[in-house]
Amino acid sequence: MDTDTLMRDLGQQLRLLRKRRGLTQAALATRTGMPRPKIVQMEQGRGSIAFESYARLAAALDATLKVDVAQRPTLEELGDIYGE
Repeated sequence: MDTDTLMRDLGQQLRLLRKRRGLTQAALATRTGMPRPKIVQMEQGRGSIAFESYARLAAALDATLKVDVAQRPTLEELGDIYGE
């Protein structure tokens, strides 16, 4: 998976979590002490954002950050998928 896709996915997850918590971007910006345009940028998966900013955002959303290893099919599974 490429970096742009990962950043967009992370942004979508953050936006969804913010909305589930009933927060506006402005309210989240106040909680984190970050400017609202930075929240927008993070939710859009754009720009160069420091990891600390993601940590602050997660803390404000009462969430954790976690990295999962991408699951890829084995050669046997690929054979099953493609009928070989």
